[in-house]
Amino acid sequence: MMISLVLGGIRSGKSRWAEQQFQNKAGLKPVYIATAMPSDEEMEQRIAHHQALRNRSFDTHEFEFSKEQLSEVLLAYTAQNRPILLECMSTWLGWWLCTNKPFEQQLLDIQQQSSDLLASLDAIDGDLVIVSNEVGLGLVSDNAMGRRFADELGRLNQALATKADKVVFISAGLPLVLKES
Repeated sequence: MMISLVLGGIRSGKSRWAEQQFQNKAGLKPVYIATAMPSDEEMEQRIAHHQALRNRSFDTHEFEFSKEQLSEVLLAYTAQNRPILLECMSTWLGWWLCTNKPFEQQLLDIQQQSSDLLASLDAIDGDLVIVSNEVGLGLVSDNAMGRRFADELGRLNQALATKADKVVFISAGLPLVLKES
């Protein structure tokens, strides 16, 4: 069993690197849990690009934010002994911040969902690669939503890194191993 966390910026190569971790592995076909949902034409193009790259290498589970709990989806595939690629924590978290709920309720929802996700990692008995954006290297956002997103994603990434056996930072397509058990 190995839980890996792959961090990087936009177009850093983190998705490609994460997908390569499943090449040449015998056993069940890995499942790709995709958390992005199309919100506009440009996002549809990004999603199509990712779908074309992974092609038939993975069985894809398109996560439905309003109907599913991420922790339950992970545990269901773990029960099948499926290796899992979970992408991306930043899009998953971003949807919680777009719920039209009051700020305090959004934070409670994020904290509960994150807590459930982190607890589910203790039950993972297989390979799991989690992809997330590293947004803490840039400037502090000029708006409350941007600052809230960066703060919550930073907290989630830190908690995931604590649980992970391996943490890799990708920059310009190159991996830098930050943690390896």
